[in-house]
Amino acid sequence: MPPASTLEPQSRQRAHGQRMALAVFAYLVLLFYGSLYPFSQWHAPAYPLMQFLPLWPDHLDKGDVLQNVLVYAPFGMLCTLWLAQSMPVLRAALLAVALGALVSFSIETLQQFNSARVASSVDIVMNTLGSAGGATLATTVLRHTLSGRLVLAWRDRWFRDGALANTGLVVIGFWMLSQTSPLVPTLDIGHLRHALGGLWRALHDPHPIDLARLARYTLMTAGIGLMLMLLARPGRAALRLLAAMLAAVLLAKIIVVSRVLSLEAIGGSMLALAACCAMRLLPARLLPLAGIALVAAGFTVSELAPVDGGGIGLSFNWIPFAGHMRSITALENILELLWPFMAIAWFTRWHAPARLSKPGIAAGAVLVGAAVFAMEWQQQWMPGRYGDMTQVLLCVVGWIMPWCVREDGAASVAPPSRQPPRG
Repeated sequence: MPPASTLEPQSRQRAHGQRMALAVFAYLVLLFYGSLYPFSQWHAPAYPLMQFLPLWPDHLDKGDVLQNVLVYAPFGMLCTLWLAQSMPVLRAALLAVALGALVSFSIETLQQFNSARVASSVDIVMNTLGSAGGATLATTVLRHTLSGRLVLAWRDRWFRDGALANTGLVVIGFWMLSQTSPLVPTLDIGHLRHALGGLWRALHDPHPIDLARLARYTLMTAGIGLMLMLLARPGRAALRLLAAMLAAVLLAKIIVVSRVLSLEAIGGSMLALAACCAMRLLPARLLPLAGIALVAAGFTVSELAPVDGGGIGLSFNWIPFAGHMRSITALENILELLWPFMAIAWFTRWHAPARLSKPGIAAGAVLVGAAVFAMEWQQQWMPGRYGDMTQVLLCVVGWIMPWCVREDGAASVAPPSRQPPRG
């Protein structure tokens, strides 16, 4: 019988593999759900089967192309990370791309029987490219690849060890993606003029500044800053890293398609940086609590602030992801809902390293769901807003995700009495 010291790592590896398999399966279900909805218009097609395969449109819609690439990138990444546990990375990446192509082909074939959807060979190509992009990205987080060694060596120099720390970095990454999606840069003069036009007008006439948007950006960015301060190794200039990260996000807003650089984003970034400088004076044990308060307050402001020019009285949407299936901003919206409650759960775990009981996690999920549902329901009577059950589900999922990460070993989470890193 193998020694216990050998069985324990094997058991952890199996558990990790099961969690990865579950994540792949869950994302696969979402792909089929989003691609085949609605489910009430099924009938035999009036044209020969597979007729769409050799056809290529004269014009490609940029938004549709981007959506198909971005939606399949997480699938390619998750599949590669899952398969790489039992085979070489290159083979895992190639198999993940093949699986992405197969899933896309299967979905497009089924769409022929749904009159509400349009089967397209372009979608298969773009979905396959998205899977390939995700598989390539996965290699940067595996230590036995060249890109992984380079990226993770930098990560190890700057940030604390452990799965919980990695989860925090994922949360920060989700925040950055939510600010820069759809991640497609352009140097078109017309776009650059549009991206900077609002800032130019605001500087000359500051009256139209959206105070709610400024408050939301300040509060949530300060929460991200506190997370970065807790993650940084002692002696690392966390605030300088935060300033560089904010500058990169603001620059991306100028050159990324469909983004604009606003005075609220600039002002919120500066105020958040100043707030993080001041909060270095707080006892270290209070920083996670401050992070929870900041993120929760920012999310509340974003939920309850009216939108100018919108109507009132839109009915509550009970169908999950109904508004996300044909929208280029779907990824941005999903990330904007996932990361705040991932951050709140992460701060909770960091403040109390002992793992919360399952009833406690479930109670937190119920509390999150009830609070977000109440705010979404209220939006039916707010200008420019409407309630959506999708928001509630995504926030609950965001709360649950950090609790699914198992922290192996206590060394990676320092005691609450540690001092925050210098700026």
